[in-house]
Amino acid sequence: MGGGTSIWASPEWRTDPREIFNGRLWYLTVAVAMAGCSYGFDQGNIGGVLTLPSFKRAFGLDVLSEEEADARAGNIAAMLAAGGSGGALLAAPCADFLGRRNSMIIFGFLFLVGAAMQEVAHLGVFYAGRLIAGLGVGATSMLAPQYLGENSPKSVRGSLTTTYNLCIILALSLAFWTNYEVSLWSTSSNVQWKLALAIQLIPGGFLLLMMFFVIDTPRALISKGQREKGLTNLCTLRQLPADHPYVIQEFSEVCAQVDAEQEVTKGSNYWVVMKDIATIPSNRRRLFLATTLFLFHKFTGTDSLNYFAPEIFEMIGVKSGSLTLLTTGVYGLVKLATTILYVAFIVDRVGRRRPLMVGAALQATAMLYIALYVRFAKPESTGGTPAGGIVGIVWIYIYAFGWSFGWSVAPYVVAAEIFPARIRSFSMSICFFINWIVDYGITKATPSMMTHLGWGTFLLYAMLTYIGAIFVYFCMPESKGRSIESMDDLFQNSIWTMFRHAYPTEEDKIRHDVQDKFVQKLAGEEHGAKEPESVTVHAENRA
Repeated sequence: MGGGTSIWASPEWRTDPREIFNGRLWYLTVAVAMAGCSYGFDQGNIGGVLTLPSFKRAFGLDVLSEEEADARAGNIAAMLAAGGSGGALLAAPCADFLGRRNSMIIFGFLFLVGAAMQEVAHLGVFYAGRLIAGLGVGATSMLAPQYLGENSPKSVRGSLTTTYNLCIILALSLAFWTNYEVSLWSTSSNVQWKLALAIQLIPGGFLLLMMFFVIDTPRALISKGQREKGLTNLCTLRQLPADHPYVIQEFSEVCAQVDAEQEVTKGSNYWVVMKDIATIPSNRRRLFLATTLFLFHKFTGTDSLNYFAPEIFEMIGVKSGSLTLLTTGVYGLVKLATTILYVAFIVDRVGRRRPLMVGAALQATAMLYIALYVRFAKPESTGGTPAGGIVGIVWIYIYAFGWSFGWSVAPYVVAAEIFPARIRSFSMSICFFINWIVDYGITKATPSMMTHLGWGTFLLYAMLTYIGAIFVYFCMPESKGRSIESMDDLFQNSIWTMFRHAYPTEEDKIRHDVQDKFVQKLAGEEHGAKEPESVTVHAENRA
């Protein structure tokens, strides 16, 4: 596993041209990442809102039996995930045929419509609103990491792609605290829960407006045969001329990958895409890795905690009401602080693989403690929180710490990095469909699981998370520092032996055929030879 990077190594971006870290790149990052706020608010709001007496009265939860109330609460929370699974499937054809930017605008508008419908105190309209908002959130959950991954310089690709996840956690934390604040109101009118849910309209509006001023991704344009426009957009985004070595190398790698795909199979329709995935081993390995990561991402139990954190804190002995919402708010702050640390210092310095394994181990151990505590201590939520319950709260915060170091972000980054241009949208769409459909099942089942299984719910999550950590060790390579196009070389190796090739050497970070051409170019210059045509990169088309 030669080529591993020291934790204390200098970030690779220090050797990049300063021009590529410019205002246009930062604006694109903020605009696209804003989609994460829509996801985070919608996910974080509903768990606390379901506990508010005004909401229970407005939607009849207060007059139902415990089992019926659990079923309705599960349906309300899970409806977003049901829409999300449909949105994830729609995102791929929209991204490929309407463009990344136009698709973000369309689904951003859909989210706003759905969020507005959730302000109506009618169960049918509320269900429809969460379903429609879910379409927007599900689609942008695929489009945003794809957009950020395709446009980011490779040295900071992890950090910029995970700003989407940072926005999710930021909004989630704000939603938790909004729920706590409205729970303190003396009024029990519908304004209480409507205000909590209306907050999500703000980032949704910013997303829609800001996307009108973002350029389309150069990689998508090049993969569609629009190489001149792709080169122009690349130069605009990097703020460098077309003959700059950095632009030449990046453009050459993208073109080489597109040319290699076209040599195997002509065309880019979905029949060709599915054939490429089914018949090319390296593509099958990539899809298997990404989808499995998303399965384990959900099997950690994070959706149960996000949607039903107040009820889970109550299970370990925290008094119900505002106190559980306060404890949930602190849980959100722990997630936020750790995610900021991960995005700013970890993902592009240490990488994706090591933090994920450490974070998964912490999560699994936390869930194991909660399971054993609930099983043997049998805590009650009356008469104060016992000492074991306080330790349980600490372990849930450790769970949040581990989650933000690993499963919270790594699947998104990996999915955005590893696929070649032709199959990227389709493959990421499948990944996020699995993400959302499993989310739907878990969210819908969680109230009933906590009522009937109790401690067994947490034991199940603990065992699955331990298995996920083992899978990561053997099958997930480190993608830090590699160009997106160099993944073609990496996935020539078997997925089950990937741990032997996990950490890249300097030669592994650039696509080998492009690297060979640059070596030939240098050799030719030394002997006064003519520069290879493939490396001149359409110099005649420079502005």
